Amino acid sequence: MARSLARSELEQLVDSLVLSWDDMASHTKAMLHCTVRHYLDGKIPWKITFEVDRWPDYTAVLWTCDEKDTSVLAFAQDSVFLHWTSEDGLRQLLTSTSVDWTKSLILIAFPLSGLSILREHLENQGLPFPAAEDIHPCDTAYYLHKICPSLEKVDGTDDKVTVAPLQPEHSHLVSSTWRHGGTPESEERTHYHITTFPSACVYDQDGNPVSWILLNYYGSQGLGYTLPDNRGRGYFQLASKYLISTCLQKGYLPFLFIEDYNEPSRIIHRKLGYSWNEAGRCAYIRLNKNKFKSS
Repeated sequence: MARSLARSELEQLVDSLVLSWDDMASHTKAMLHCTVRHYLDGKIPWKITFEVDRWPDYTAVLWTCDEKDTSVLAFAQDSVFLHWTSEDGLRQLLTSTSVDWTKSLILIAFPLSGLSILREHLENQGLPFPAAEDIHPCDTAYYLHKICPSLEKVDGTDDKVTVAPLQPEHSHLVSSTWRHGGTPESEERTHYHITTFPSACVYDQDGNPVSWILLNYYGSQGLGYTLPDNRGRGYFQLASKYLISTCLQKGYLPFLFIEDYNEPSRIIHRKLGYSWNEAGRCAYIRLNKNKFKSS
């Protein structure tokens, strides 16, 4: 059976996760580092189970919310994360974990390099491999610079705007403009992230939010958006620079996921100094989609 880590062992785990600005395939390590750190700091209020293939010389880690904990927010339910440095360790952990693979699940930013092992595991369990429409591939974009970007206004930016964190009262606006938002669950998710983790927002001269980006509880940046009437003015670049600076000051490795269809995001983040390559390819994968609860 997989080994479930005690809280004292989580301290050892996070100390072993040395983040490298030279590793272009480290997003699962970065997600694990941020999740454990936030969990130990009390920023994730629900219980998370961390399982390893062996201890202390682990080669694979799986973490997911404890399904018995009724305090788990809806957006985090059924999410499964994996980090591995050995394919044999991944195979062993997939087989021995306490996760019920027959349930509706979503694998978060699962590295595409592990797809064949995942397929093999599901076939051995007598379960279907997800259809193409249930696999949403992304590039992992990294900000691989160790200095904070200048927060000077970019060309075309109005000098009267200000940059500061989002406020709780902006949860509805941010949720309603998100591609997957507009539901009570997404607003709950947005409110939780705004009130718990760093964010950045450009405000116009009247104090209205016009462009923003947030930090997810597992460390990636997301939910970036600029209101349509305010696009083309450099506001998103300004908000992103603010959040990058905050992340670097707090010791985070700035990274985010760009869906394959989102070429405008690639253009903007390349200008900001982000880079990506094949090693960081990953996907959000829905398993047993027909069992997902209707919202």
